[in-house]
Amino acid sequence: MQASGGASAVTARTVGLTTPEAVGAFQALSGDIHASSVSAASETAFFVREAILDRLRRGEAGVRDYGSLPASYTADLPGRAAPAAPVPVRVLDPRVFGLWGQGFGSFGEARSDGNAVAVSRDTAGFVLGADLRLGNGLTLGVAGGYTTTSLDTPGRVQSGTIESGFGGVYGGYEAGPFALRLGAVYAGDSLRTRRSVTFPGVAETEAARYGGATVQGFGEIGYRIVLGGAPSVAGKDPLAPIPTFIEPFVGGASVSIDRDRFAETGGVGALTGAARTAEIPTLTAGMRAQTGLDLGFGAPVILHGLLGYRRAFGDVVPTALLAFGTAPGFVTAGIPIDRDALLARAGLSLRLSERATLDVSYTGQVGPRAQDHAVKGGFTYRF
Repeated sequence: MQASGGASAVTARTVGLTTPEAVGAFQALSGDIHASSVSAASETAFFVREAILDRLRRGEAGVRDYGSLPASYTADLPGRAAPAAPVPVRVLDPRVFGLWGQGFGSFGEARSDGNAVAVSRDTAGFVLGADLRLGNGLTLGVAGGYTTTSLDTPGRVQSGTIESGFGGVYGGYEAGPFALRLGAVYAGDSLRTRRSVTFPGVAETEAARYGGATVQGFGEIGYRIVLGGAPSVAGKDPLAPIPTFIEPFVGGASVSIDRDRFAETGGVGALTGAARTAEIPTLTAGMRAQTGLDLGFGAPVILHGLLGYRRAFGDVVPTALLAFGTAPGFVTAGIPIDRDALLARAGLSLRLSERATLDVSYTGQVGPRAQDHAVKGGFTYRF
């Protein structure tokens, strides 16, 4: 069958190549960066999701400040009651409004699976949120932010950038040791890709710009087991007791990544791509823990950590339907998302005052083929 459109020009350029040259040419022409961008978007969604869940996990109920209530006492002798005098007590405000923000930067890599080439990725972004903690154990909040992820293959033969602005809602419910946390986020994605197509007789660059969206819903159930308090800290600041606890948890997420159709500009190796959607559900189970320290400078320090296991399902091998011009399409596969991954988190929070908290932490995902590591910083202010 005779090739048509752009395919005939590509075929003509590959005729007569040696086997090693042909392998290199077909790899350069495959356009797997378009499929691998889905894997990168999935990892970015993880960091956004974790930022919101972390807020729900460690947001504190509202103990505002010491107040004074009129009180009196009865002396030993009849008829000698003392006048009312102000007595300091802890006043609980059942409604607390909080503003919080978190910035993060991560780096990661995914090794080649023998099909798609290896990809390194760097992500930076921030999340800003506001929530209201009610006296009945309910928390309601909104969050939004921005992320940018850069993709590179060895030698920068293929590269790309994914920029996303996102917004979402979240909520939590606590009843004694039981906690339920839920959230949903919509992100509008803008992608730019570049491919260097070089083999004997061809040396050109193909580029594309197109859009998409990442939508995720997630939830988590935890059960807190208190092991003790931190008397040295709580004794100094009764407004900020820091319990020591562990919390087994189980959670799930459903991530839908949509990509619009596109057409590259360049030479004979320019591709067109069809719109596509990848669905990636995940399940996570693990344990988180917290304790407090008194380092002697008057501000309580909270140490917190998490260790978990994540299982991914669905379209863990992302694909793209591509074509050269008007020629018949072909499917190319990108870097797979690890089905199994170990999650780890460690950080500390410094209570600057009864209203303000500063956070620094590390979060990582490590699987058989891919790994991502992030450093995060955050600030919370409660009204």
